[in-house]
Amino acid sequence: MAILLAAGAAIGWGASDYFGGDASRRDTPVFVVVAVAELLGVLLVLPFLIGRGNPPPDDPRLLLAAVAGLAVTVELSLIYRALSRGAAFITAPTGALGAAAAVTVGLIAGDPLSLALAIGLVCALLGAAVSAWTSPVTGRRSRAETWGVVATCLGAAAAVGAMLVSLHAAGRLDPYWATATEHASTGVSAGLAALVGTRRTLRNILPGRRQLPTLALIATVGVGGDLPTRAPHTTGRSAWCRRSHRSTRSRRSPWGGRCEASVLLASSSPESCSRCRAPR
Repeated sequence: MAILLAAGAAIGWGASDYFGGDASRRDTPVFVVVAVAELLGVLLVLPFLIGRGNPPPDDPRLLLAAVAGLAVTVELSLIYRALSRGAAFITAPTGALGAAAAVTVGLIAGDPLSLALAIGLVCALLGAAVSAWTSPVTGRRSRAETWGVVATCLGAAAAVGAMLVSLHAAGRLDPYWATATEHASTGVSAGLAALVGTRRTLRNILPGRRQLPTLALIATVGVGGDLPTRAPHTTGRSAWCRRSHRSTRSRRSPWGGRCEASVLLASSSPESCSRCRAPR
């Protein structure tokens, strides 16, 4: 089951990023793509919340999901902008560095480190470095463009790490409410950024009808990637779900994400989480 959940997260996030980058190449601003897709994601989660009948947890840690949403806005905006400019190779180092940051925080907090997880993390970092270094477009960039790409990568990676840590903490309370809160926070923050950044009215920046099916697809696969990772597990495993779809090849094909990291993720821990004692 853990392998299937990890693979589902990898495919969902990979497809979401692919279609998001494709949509941001058009006239619609990046922040608008993020805002509309994330708010549609909230609508998709609402039936789960209504069907369960549970109110939101009365715990301030749920606000960490809102913090995660802000981090997602930063990450997706940087990633989509890079994709729209042809810098697809940036996704590999971004995912690897973000996962490494989240794993480091988890280890400091007391998460166990297994041999398989350590080996997988090293392989991810090395693979990301090779993927970025050997990309055919990196050699054709000026020094200023190269440093711009590096800054974008580091910023997005920091956002990934912050999102994983915050959302993991909020997800321990209630995975569905944490997911809904994250998507709502991302949608609202991205929408405000779109209004401020473009200095246009809301009516002028809304996407056209032709883009709505693509945005709905982004929301669907994005939520599909979110929910599997809300199962109780360690921060390291959350990071591996996020890392497993970050490859340059997945930008060319939405279903071409590398799932071997997901398999390592699922096999790198005992049958139950050592901290929450909940079965995987």
